[in-house]
Amino acid sequence: MPYKMIATDLDRTLLRSDASVSEYTASVLHACKQRGVIVAFATARSENSCRRFTEIIHPDAIVSNGGALVRVGEKIVYRSAMSVEITNRLINFCLNQPNVGFITVETDKGYFVNRPIDLHDPAWVEYAPAHHVDFSQGLDCDSYKITVEIFDESAAREIASGFPSIGVTPFSGEAWYRFAEADKWHGVEALAAHLGIDIQNVAAFGDDYSDVEMIRNCGAGVAVANAIVEVKAVANVICETNDDDGVAKWLEAHVLLSK
Repeated sequence: MPYKMIATDLDRTLLRSDASVSEYTASVLHACKQRGVIVAFATARSENSCRRFTEIIHPDAIVSNGGALVRVGEKIVYRSAMSVEITNRLINFCLNQPNVGFITVETDKGYFVNRPIDLHDPAWVEYAPAHHVDFSQGLDCDSYKITVEIFDESAAREIASGFPSIGVTPFSGEAWYRFAEADKWHGVEALAAHLGIDIQNVAAFGDDYSDVEMIRNCGAGVAVANAIVEVKAVANVICETNDDDGVAKWLEAHVLLSK
């Protein structure tokens, strides 16, 4: 199979557990680009929180915010945002739930959060600039995603049931849920269509719930060995873990060294 595009998740997939990119992984991705293979990030992160990695890899495209925004160079080729009305209704619904902590909202106007945060905290540093706002006053813009810290799974289901047009995706091992009208699969599909690449010529890599449909539907769906069971179940193949440069090793074997 001649792979013409790589769509890779970042956290716990391409990145090591300390959120670093190994020199080996960077060199393999650069070699793929030199071969004319499109390299795309497909991540739940915003474009801003990807910046450290885009400066290392220089991907051809970024599918960010869990598929809500797709950019090739400076050009936006796909966008799927929640309207300001739905954004505010969902925020207000979350504010009235007893088991909700942080609420964050990603928009074209910035990254907003309902509580003060310490931007020196490693958990938040890549989200700067972040704006602490009173969400009860409402926002005046649409949103790409609303990410909510929810301490009770039943509360997450309660929120989701009130918004049937919005998808909810949990983050494995964390008390966080992403609410959006987009998903990575449709973002990757739109990117491939824009570039004139058959989806069967796309190799996708991932580890978590948000990667399932992307892994299921691309020509090569590759799960890292540390992926959740649901991702491994739909993958064509399982590569080594993120800490063992699994993505890069698979690409070297199946893209760079293949005939």
